Amino acid sequence: MKKQNIQSTKYWTIQQFLGITVFDSKSLNCGKIKSLYIDSQTFSMSGIIVKKRWSKEYFLSRDYFDHLDESGLYLNTIPIKPHDKVVGTDGKNIGKIIKINLNSDTNKLESLEIRSGFKTRIISSDKIVGIGEKITIKS
Repeated sequence: MKKQNIQSTKYWTIQQFLGITVFDSKSLNCGKIKSLYIDSQTFSMSGIIVKKRWSKEYFLSRDYFDHLDESGLYLNTIPIKPHDKVVGTDGKNIGKIIKINLNSDTNKLESLEIRSGFKTRIISSDKIVGIGEKITIKS
């Protein structure tokens, strides 16, 4: 993919966004923008789909966006991604995220589907107490 020159303008085309690298609040690479989601009522961008190499793609609401510059799109937090490890408050491994469930109207996190071995369980978003290298939940 050809690197595009990003300029500080008010209006962008979809092609200018596609392929831009996304960085979390600690400047770690989260992947590249694969597609944009446009609100059909307001015609504004409601979020993006991010994909990193062999990982699953995932949605990020525009509430996560901090700023955009020539090196990429920076987020104001660390996003929850598929395959992130989940641990309890005691540090015990609980499993990995296999699915992120969002509210279809607000794009807010509702729950996480977690797999440990052959067991799958759903954890409500209000049980999340920490997000970083691992997702910490109340046991």
